[in-house]
Amino acid sequence: MADTPVLRRVAAAPQKTATSAHRMRVLIAAGAAALLILALAGYGWNYYTLPLDMRPFSPKHELLRPSGTIGLNLGILGVVLFVIIFLYALRKAVPWLGRIGTAKHWMDFHVVLGVTAPIVIAFHASFKFNNIAGAAFWVMLAVALSGIVGRYLYAQIPRSLGAAAVAYRELQGLESELAEALAGQRLYSREWIERTFRMPGAEHIRKSSILAALAEMLLLDLSRWYRVAALRRKGMKFFTSLLTLGGFLPTRQAEVEQIVAVVRRKALLTKRLVFLDRAQRIFHLWHVVHRPFSYAFVVLALIHIINAVRLGYF
Repeated sequence: MADTPVLRRVAAAPQKTATSAHRMRVLIAAGAAALLILALAGYGWNYYTLPLDMRPFSPKHELLRPSGTIGLNLGILGVVLFVIIFLYALRKAVPWLGRIGTAKHWMDFHVVLGVTAPIVIAFHASFKFNNIAGAAFWVMLAVALSGIVGRYLYAQIPRSLGAAAVAYRELQGLESELAEALAGQRLYSREWIERTFRMPGAEHIRKSSILAALAEMLLLDLSRWYRVAALRRKGMKFFTSLLTLGGFLPTRQAEVEQIVAVVRRKALLTKRLVFLDRAQRIFHLWHVVHRPFSYAFVVLALIHIINAVRLGYF
């Protein structure tokens, strides 16, 4: 049976549904974290903005200080979040954890919690970063920031040679689909599209340093939004483009959106395949940095918790 775009879309429908459900769960988790942080900031604003020597006179001091009712519970919540975060590393060693979800699903929640936990701990510490607790916070912040970079790199790398081959076949299919979409229309030429979404050459990437390659990957992903907007604007009249914020929002023109969808996906896959070798090397180096910071944070956090217990805060 011929491999047509319609058949590919039908075959991909269940996977798309599962992906949408996962994204919704991630959005709910991120939304809940954002609401908690906004609530803490709103309630404690007039306390956290006080000079340190004035805070004991605030009526909220007994609640929001690190050993206060809310402050202490935020510390406990931060510990719980980090225990969940470290389950991502344990899933390879614990069989039943490995059967729950996919590596990508775990990574997404790992990142959401990894960003949320430092902010929760900052509220727990009432934004006083000194001694061992302060050192633990800054190490934790470095872990969170490197985790965001790691999640970005993770998305750039196919999980296996088979996945890379599938991506290459999909790219070939998109070439055919784009040719069909461009046939019989006068809005776009293939030359204009190739010029607008041009990728760096393999020799240029090979000679680039690790940091330069990472910066170029990020720049291409950011600029793709603007290039897609330019693609939409070329197919619209001026006043119509105003309604889509200059092409950043979808239009009601089915022909334009079909071409946009194909070109955007083609540009994304092309970039991932072009930078595949560099992304793998950067991801390997990222592990070298991320893991020691994670272990250092665990040691410092345990020392802080032991001291808190010893001093009677629990």
